[in-house]
Amino acid sequence: MDKLHHYAFDNLVATRHGAVLEVRINRPDDFNAINHATHRDLIRLWRELRRDTSVRAVVLTGNGKAFSAGGNLKGPRMSAGQELDDFFLDARSIVVDLFEVPQPIIAAINGPAIGLGATIALLCDVTYASRTAVIADPHVNVGVVAGDGGAIVWPWLVGMARTKEYFLTGDKIDAVEAERIGLVNHVVDPEELLDAAHAFAQRVANGHTRAIQGTKQVLNAVLRDTAHTVLDLALSVEKECFASGDHARAVEQFFAQRDTAKKGA
Repeated sequence: MDKLHHYAFDNLVATRHGAVLEVRINRPDDFNAINHATHRDLIRLWRELRRDTSVRAVVLTGNGKAFSAGGNLKGPRMSAGQELDDFFLDARSIVVDLFEVPQPIIAAINGPAIGLGATIALLCDVTYASRTAVIADPHVNVGVVAGDGGAIVWPWLVGMARTKEYFLTGDKIDAVEAERIGLVNHVVDPEELLDAAHAFAQRVANGHTRAIQGTKQVLNAVLRDTAHTVLDLALSVEKECFASGDHARAVEQFFAQRDTAKKGA
């Protein structure tokens, strides 16, 4: 098990297990929240995987207690301007470039997968979730539209009615319920999570590469078509929430309510 020096990132750790590449989102002190640098790491990972034929399957997970808490609420609030424009170009690339990765990606959801974290996990090809994991897309609770790609994949997994319920409320879904409604493939005990994800990854890595990658390509065409329909609109209306200040005000309210709750505890 050797660390791959050519997969060198600021906020991801990549380790090879034969033909399987394990990638961990590595910001555990902030529950693997995805800041600007992690945005760019993920985009670069997708692009490097496309050129690495020695990798035939990927396991994606998080270091620490979370898969990813989603967007980084602790960072400075962005207003209209070049920084915001660049941020949303990156947000689009995370989704679009992920569809172009030929290798099967198996998500090992080791803890909370929230917002963008949930989107990335659910856009993987097969999902294993720890029994202690929770999944949610609470964009509306911080004053923004769910524009990061969740609207592409959730309706295909659980249907439009359930997607609207969870997106309009931001309610969390525990792992057992997520498996019941088809949001994830498998739920396993925490200590079995990585072994189960790696076992499946090794199985497809040992299969007929051209057939497996071609099958993924065909199935992803459905998601690409959905992305063409909704992604640019979703990002555009989400961007308006940032530029208008709605997001900044909602985040201030979120932290104020959390601080009040802590003082009352």
